[in-house]
Amino acid sequence: MMNGRSIKCFVISGLVMMFISLPIQAKTYSIANTPEIEPSIEFNLDGQATNQRLCFYEDKAYSLGAIIAIDRVQLECVDENSIETNGRLMWKKLVSSMSKKG
Repeated sequence: MMNGRSIKCFVISGLVMMFISLPIQAKTYSIANTPEIEPSIEFNLDGQATNQRLCFYEDKAYSLGAIIAIDRVQLECVDENSIETNGRLMWKKLVSSMSKKG
């Protein structure tokens, strides 16, 4: 059975736990006087600012593995240096299987 002292300890510990678990009120801020910001569009064809590796042709950016055809010549965007995984990219001429036979 519980005596008077253990009941007081039980009640006090319950009250302490209840007060500890009460949410803390956060400070609030009003945005009523905040100026509205207009959305804008930003084009970055350079690739340097975002650390993207890109190949360029006629003011268009192409990613690694892209293939384009120019006057019946196919070019692929590949690593400039095969031992680097984050180096520059370059256009490399693709040799088709048909041109190897003829």
